Amino acid sequence: MSTKNRPWWILQLLASIAIIGALVKDVDSEQMVSVFEYARLDWLLLAVLLKFVTLTLHELRLWIALPAPRPPIQQVMAIGFAAGVLNLVLPGRAGALASIAFLNRECYVKASTSTAIVGLVNFLEAAVFGLMLLGVLLFGASQWESILGAQEHARALQWVTIGTLGGIAVAILIAILSRFVSPTERYAIESPSPIQIIRDTFAKTGDTLSSPSWLIVNTSTAAIQVAGMICAFAIALPAVGIHIPTPWVAAAGVLALSSIAAIVLPPSYGAGPAAASVVILSAFGVGQASALAYAGAWWIISQLPATLLGIPCLWGRKLKRTKY
Repeated sequence: MSTKNRPWWILQLLASIAIIGALVKDVDSEQMVSVFEYARLDWLLLAVLLKFVTLTLHELRLWIALPAPRPPIQQVMAIGFAAGVLNLVLPGRAGALASIAFLNRECYVKASTSTAIVGLVNFLEAAVFGLMLLGVLLFGASQWESILGAQEHARALQWVTIGTLGGIAVAILIAILSRFVSPTERYAIESPSPIQIIRDTFAKTGDTLSSPSWLIVNTSTAAIQVAGMICAFAIALPAVGIHIPTPWVAAAGVLALSSIAAIVLPPSYGAGPAAASVVILSAFGVGQASALAYAGAWWIISQLPATLLGIPCLWGRKLKRTKY
């Protein structure tokens, strides 16, 4: 990490410590001990295994999304796992940029193609999650209104609707406008300029979105992946002794709020998930000690599989780079 970037991660780390400290200071140690007496390690293990499956499915989606002839599946999945572990320590899912570079350098996928495909894989995941979150807000409307209040529930519903449907509308617009980009400018240039890469990325994105079979396969696999991810975090609730009527609703809420916090604070620091767990679960009547215990389980589920899969793959990328 460069010197000029160092103050940023120091500030992020200090902010995370301050947030976690503020959340923990009011919790009695005896309460935390009593919470762990009800912990179920078998449920936690099941959640971790399910997260392994969803991570693998995400990287499989990346390979499926690439145009034929595709690079070897094991190489693409290793690149995805390496990028995933970078997302744990970098805010804003910056690991996606690394996966674009890895695909271009190691698999000889054009910069425009890798940018379009990585962007679309992540976009579909976000769109499917947005639609599921919209369904959660609508499905439990009366419950959310009693928890948040009618005005706040309506506001949350409005923002999720605008964000999700707005993103889908932009994707449709790109697919339409890309029809006006000349094919010869898309692929004829071997060493394109940044402007030409942007044009080619725009065109490739539109071409891909125009394929019904591509959309069906990738949207359906994204739905399975997101549903499995929400299920893993929902299983974490009974794993720490929290029993509420709609665990998937609470898990989706914590996941959504944690994703927003990850734009500013890397999720590996734990502050975002901890704050999200306290905010969302307190609305369901869960005490702060139990909410923080869930945040700990959430952190294990989100970090452990990605770390175990990602670090060897990231180290492999480093070794390959030193050879050239």
